[in-house]
Amino acid sequence: MPNQIDTDAVIAYLNEMPRMFGAAHVARFRCYREAADGRAQRVTLEIYDEGLMVKQQDDGQEVEVRRYSCVARSDDGKVASGNSADKVSTVLSTLHWWDLD
Repeated sequence: MPNQIDTDAVIAYLNEMPRMFGAAHVARFRCYREAADGRAQRVTLEIYDEGLMVKQQDDGQEVEVRRYSCVARSDDGKVASGNSADKVSTVLSTLHWWDLD
C-alpha cells in the first residue's frame, strides 16, 4: 500500500494545533515570462492550497469550498501576488504579474 499524504487532513490537523493557523499545502512551479523590457525572466510560482473551508452562501446554505492563493518570484528578486480564490485558474489570471516588471 502506498504511503500517501492526505493534505486536507494535515492542513486540518495543523490548524487545530495550539498556536497554529493558516496552514497550506504548497506546490511550486517554474516558468519563464517576457518582462516589460523584452528579456526572458525566470519565475518561480508557489500555489497555496488552504484546504476545504465551510462557506455560507447567500441563501444561508453552507458548502465546502477550497481556497487558493499564489506568489510569483522572479530571478531578479521581484515578487507578485494577488487575491485568493476558490479556483487555481482565477488565482493565476488575477495575479499582479506586472509587479515582476
